[in-house]
Amino acid sequence: MRIRFFHWLDILLVSDPEEIRWLNQHPDIVRPLDSSAGLLQRWMNRRLLQDLRFECGVLPVFLPRTDLLRARRQLELTQKLDEPLSAESDPALESLASYLSKGEGDSSIGALVQEWCGKLLSPRYRASATSYEAGRLIAGWPSAPFWKTMRARRRGSLESAKAELSRAAEGDLHCVHATSIGMENMTRSLRTMRKLAEQKGFGALSSDAVMSRCLHAPPALLRACEGEVHAPFLSRPLQRRSIVVFLLARAYRKSGDPGVAFLEGTWSACPARQIIPQTLLAPARQILPELAKKAWQTMQKPEAKNGASKEKSKWAKLQG
Repeated sequence: MRIRFFHWLDILLVSDPEEIRWLNQHPDIVRPLDSSAGLLQRWMNRRLLQDLRFECGVLPVFLPRTDLLRARRQLELTQKLDEPLSAESDPALESLASYLSKGEGDSSIGALVQEWCGKLLSPRYRASATSYEAGRLIAGWPSAPFWKTMRARRRGSLESAKAELSRAAEGDLHCVHATSIGMENMTRSLRTMRKLAEQKGFGALSSDAVMSRCLHAPPALLRACEGEVHAPFLSRPLQRRSIVVFLLARAYRKSGDPGVAFLEGTWSACPARQIIPQTLLAPARQILPELAKKAWQTMQKPEAKNGASKEKSKWAKLQG
C-alpha cells in the first residue's frame, strides 16, 4: 500500500516478507529518517532520536547501517546469543514454565522477562517493578499518542524512565534496548502463550504451531530513501522524501517464519533471533506433555465420553 499526496507525502507500507527483505538490503534504503526531507520526518525523528536519546547515545535500533561500532557490537552479540540454550543453567525457565501452566507470577512476569533479557548482556542486571514500567514506557514511545508523550515530557516521566533503564544497564545501550523494546515483545509473547495454554487442544500443538501463534514481532520499522529506488514490485520509484514502513508483525503472520520477525539474514537482524524462540519454546515443551496427559485423562471420564457420543450423534443426524 502506498499513500501519496503530490510531492509532499509518500509513504510505502510493506507487509510482504520478500519485499521487506529486498528493500532492507538496498543501499539507498536507510535509517534514520532525514529531518530535512519534510515535516513528518522531522516529527518522527524527534520521537526516535531526540526523545529516546540517552546520555551515552542513541539506541542501536535507530543507528545507520554505516555505523561501524553498532555493526561490530551486533555481530559480537549474535555470536554470543547463538549458543545453544541450556535449561539447567537458566532457572528462569522454571518460572516461565510455572507461569504458562498455572499462571503463577502473572503480576511479576514482566520484570522476570526484563531481568532475563538484561542478564543476557550484563550478568549483574537486576529488574524491579520500577525498571519494568520504565521499559514499557520506552517500548511504547514510538507509537504513543501525542497527548501521552506531551504529558510524559511535562511530568518528567520520560527522563526518569531513561535514567532508570540506563542505570540498570550500566550505560550499555544494547542492554537498554533489550530491556525495553525487546523485553516488551517477549512479555507479550508469553502472555499470549499463557492464554493459548488455557484452551483445549494446546497439548496437541507442535512447537512450530505454538510459536506461530504466540510470537510477537515489532509492529513496524521505519526506513528512509537516500536516492531514487526502482523496485520491481513498485509502479513508481521511491524518492528522497519517501518513507518506507516495514509492517513486520503483519509480515510474520503471513509467513509464520520466525526469521521474518527478526529480519534474519539482513544487516539489521536482531542478535537474539535464535535465543528468543528457544526460550519461548523451552517452558512450552515442559508443559505440553503434562497438558496432553490431562486432556487424555479428561477424555476418559464417563461424562466426557457421553458428551463426545452425543456430539457424534448430532453430527450423524446433520449428515443424514
